[in-house]
Amino acid sequence: MSRFLDYGNSDFKRIKNSNFVDKSGLINVLNDKIDTEKSFMCISRPRRFGKSVAAKMIYAYYDRSCDSRELFKGLEITKSPDYEKHLNKYPTIYLDLNRDASNDKPSIVDDIQADVIADLKSTYPFLTQKKSLMKALEEINDKTGDRFIFIIDEWDRLVRDVDKAVQVKYVNFLREMFKVNTANKIFLLVYMTGILPIIKTETQSALNNFDEFSIVRPVKTAKYYGFTKDEVKRICERYNMDMALMEHAYDGYIFGSEKSMFNPNSVMLATEDGEYNSHWSKSAAYTTIEHYIKIDSDNVQQKIIKMLNGESVTVDPMFFRKSLSKIRCWRSVLALLIILGLLTFDSETCYAKIPNKETAEILRQIIHK
Repeated sequence: MSRFLDYGNSDFKRIKNSNFVDKSGLINVLNDKIDTEKSFMCISRPRRFGKSVAAKMIYAYYDRSCDSRELFKGLEITKSPDYEKHLNKYPTIYLDLNRDASNDKPSIVDDIQADVIADLKSTYPFLTQKKSLMKALEEINDKTGDRFIFIIDEWDRLVRDVDKAVQVKYVNFLREMFKVNTANKIFLLVYMTGILPIIKTETQSALNNFDEFSIVRPVKTAKYYGFTKDEVKRICERYNMDMALMEHAYDGYIFGSEKSMFNPNSVMLATEDGEYNSHWSKSAAYTTIEHYIKIDSDNVQQKIIKMLNGESVTVDPMFFRKSLSKIRCWRSVLALLIILGLLTFDSETCYAKIPNKETAEILRQIIHK
């Protein structure tokens, strides 16, 4: 049976044993939100920018079933006066929708709830609720007083890659979980990650109580998703890589006040390969990008060619306001490319541009097909 409650810290241990860059300062942002009016938060970033790594770090920190003190030893979070206060103190539920929602069968939302409830029952054997996850959590809270940290990785998986019936059922599930009057009583903190920002018509009423940290408005989370220039310098020194080549290939992203962010996955792959290759064509995003660039293709390609020539283009990233199925013009296509990480956006100038060689190569390949 899959584990969702008190998942443990084994995933974070594997991360620490790999090429780990300390982003534990993010936990300070979360600790400030526990049991407050801002305790529901959503992080939206492109693929391959460290969302899942952060989620695994976060549940290793809060999860009451393990002792993560040794894993966090020497990391930034240990300098916080609240470090011990929250370390491994809470029942923590972790739901990875990329892993646990691998298809869009009509029953997927019911299956997710049933699976999590079955796991909860192993810790709370008195549980009688079998269908509604929120009602099961309410039953647990009524009998034990337990309040939960709830982490959902890739929350938008079931609003971007599934048919309408599944999407509607999933949104109703989110509404039952997070919009009911008892939500603040049940959850000390809800932390979600995804690619899409919460601006879709279908989800607005279900998630409008979430504080969102997007690539356009990252606020305090800006430096925790992606690598900063100083972090990449240290990586280059460790692996004897060329910093100038690393910058040319993977730098150029602007996240709020952070004006020079690197694609972390590509940087790490470069250290493994010893080469500065483009990794976008190997990802599942390639086909998606190709499809949308063909929409309003004359205008889209004209704008992309302009950016390939080193120019910037004025874009409103909020032009992407509806669902992926309603993208109809070049403005919404470019806004989507910002969300997906193919373009970067400077909120101070309202200009979009191609951030680096890696993304330039993939865009050039697509428009010249």
